[in-house]
Amino acid sequence: MSWRIVAERNARDPYRSRSLWVHLGVFVVLFGVAGYLTSSQSGALAGALVGLVAFFVPLVALAVGYQSVAQSRQNGGLRVVLSYPHTRREVVVGTAIGRAVVMALLVTAGFVAAALVSLVGGGVPEIGPLAVAWALGVLLGASIVSFAVGLSASVRTTNRAAVGAFGTYLLFLGLWGQLPGLVRYVLNGFSPPQGPTPEWALVFNQLNPITAFQVAGRELVSGTPLPGDAFYTTAWFGVLVLVLWLAVPLVAGMERFERSDL
Repeated sequence: MSWRIVAERNARDPYRSRSLWVHLGVFVVLFGVAGYLTSSQSGALAGALVGLVAFFVPLVALAVGYQSVAQSRQNGGLRVVLSYPHTRREVVVGTAIGRAVVMALLVTAGFVAAALVSLVGGGVPEIGPLAVAWALGVLLGASIVSFAVGLSASVRTTNRAAVGAFGTYLLFLGLWGQLPGLVRYVLNGFSPPQGPTPEWALVFNQLNPITAFQVAGRELVSGTPLPGDAFYTTAWFGVLVLVLWLAVPLVAGMERFERSDL
C-alpha cells in the first residue's frame, strides 16, 4: 500500500534530526528520575508516570507532528511526493502513522528507563499497572500526533502550524476548563452565572485529551476512579475520547488538505 511507504519514510526521517535525539534523551532522563524517586515506594511508579506522561507527552507529540505536512508543502517537497503514486489521503494517513510510531518508541524508551532505574534502586515495578500506563501513554501520544498532523495538513506554512500547536498545548493544559465558564458568562448576559455547573459543562471538561488520559489512568492504573457514577467519569469514556482525538482531527485536516491548492 502507498501509505505504508509514506509511513516508513516518516518513521525514519526524524532519526536524521537532532531534535529527536534530544527528545529521546529528555524522555530517558525524566522517566529515569521518576523511577529513582519512586524506587522506595511500592507500586508508586506507574502512578507517577501517568502524571509525567500527561504533562510531557502532549508537548513532544505536538513538536513531532506539527511540521510534518506543512514543511513539505512550504518547501515544495510535497509536490515531489505527490508525483509518485500517492494520493493526498495516503500522504496524510501515512505521515500520521509514521510519526505515531516515533512517538510510541519515545514513550517506550521512557518507560523502560523508568523501570530499569527503579529496579536498580531496589524497587520492584508492578508489571500490570506499568503496562496499562504505557498503553495509555502510547494512545495519548498517537492521539496528539494525529491532531498535530491534521493541523499541519490544514495550514500552508510551518509558522501557522507552530502557532496552532503552541496554542493547542496551552488550551489543553490550562484553558480548556475555562471555556464552559466563558460560554455561560456570555449566555448569562455578560454577568457571572448562578447555580450549579450544568451537565454539558462537566462533559465538555472530560473531552480534553489530557483530562481523558488522566481519568483513564486514575482508574485503570491507580484503581481510584472519580467520584460519582456519571458515564463521563469512567475510564472507558476517557479511552473513547482519546480514540476520537486520534481520528476526528486527522479526518478534518485530510478533508481540508484535499480541497486546498498546493
